[in-house]
Order: sequence, then C-alpha cells, then structure tokens
Amino acid sequence: MDASAALRAKLDLPPISQIGIVVRDMGQAVAFYEGSLGLGPWTVYESTPDRYWFKGRPSHMRLRQGKAMLGGVELELVQPLEGESPFHEFAAEHGEGLHHIAFNTEDFDGMVRKFQDAGFQPLLLAEAYVPTYQGTVRACHFDTRAIGGVIFEVVWKSWLLKR
Repeated sequence: MDASAALRAKLDLPPISQIGIVVRDMGQAVAFYEGSLGLGPWTVYESTPDRYWFKGRPSHMRLRQGKAMLGGVELELVQPLEGESPFHEFAAEHGEGLHHIAFNTEDFDGMVRKFQDAGFQPLLLAEAYVPTYQGTVRACHFDTRAIGGVIFEVVWKSWLLKR
C-alpha cells in the first residue's frame, strides 16, 4: 500500500464536501464563475469566527465567503479581509487559486483526532455562529500540502445534522 492509500485508510475520510478557492475580489470571482461555468445561485456573506486559533494561538480573521453548488460539492470562494489565516498567507504567497478540500463530519472531535494521530497539527481551528444558515460551524485546517499540494479541512455544520 502506498503512502497516500495508507493515509486514506488511517483517516477514513468521508466524501469531499467542498472545494475552497482563495480570491482577491469576491464580486469579480462570482461573476467569472457565473458567466463561464453557469454556477449559482451564490450565497455571499462576511464572517468573523467567535472562537479562532491560528497555528495554535488565539487570533482574529475576517473573511468574505461565497458559496455555490458544483454538482454535489460546495464551491467556496474565500476573500481574506483582515487578520491572519491560511487564506491570507495563501493570497500573499500565491495569489488566487485552489486552497483546500473539505470533508463534512458529524464527529468533529473524532476526525480532528484522526488527523492528529496521523501526525498533522491544526493550522486553523475556528467556531462561529453563521446567521446566513442559522447554525454553528466548526472547522479545522490541516497542512497536508507536502503530500497532496492542498490543505485538508474538517467541517462540522449544525444545520447538516440528521434530525
């Protein structure tokens, strides 16, 4: 079994739920994806996590996020606005482009532990109430770029829980 297959077996990843792209201008990006790919409708909003840690220490960030469905996968556009985050670093180092792949889970803490047991430490850990969806989201980014060129994100969304 190669290293990628071994990691997948260890993490027991659910299906991909989101593809995240860092953008510099949300309006231009939404117009591009609507015009060129016919994606939409878009939900665009600003967010600031209620609780947020970056590289293990309390911090602050504010983002503009745009979301639309691409088949069964959410396409998330992220425009960093202020503070510090993996999004800000990515924009400064690379400009716009593919930033992360996310996996929704009902067992957030358990999935975070699986990543930590596999040797990955949280790059970003955030929790926020999202008025747009009338629920809470918890997110944790892991720097998996060395093995796959992209960050993996574990996400728990209260509005997706089975009722």
